Amino acid sequence: MKRYTRRILANAILGLAICAAFTACSTMAPPPLYTQEELKAICERRGGWWRGNLISGYCEYELASRIQAP
Repeated sequence: MKRYTRRILANAILGLAICAAFTACSTMAPPPLYTQEELKAICERRGGWWRGNLISGYCEYELASRIQAP
């Protein structure tokens, strides 16, 4: 009986450790897709003005209605 109890306890501890590892890995935040430099290059390539120094990751575009207005 003693050997059976140890085996159940060892399996339970192992199961808890595996669950803890999966839980810890699932709560990690994903890294950002683009760096600030890449976002700035994309913004300038599309004709915008980079305002990343004021608001992180912000690109300002001129409205199409202002361009077409007389």
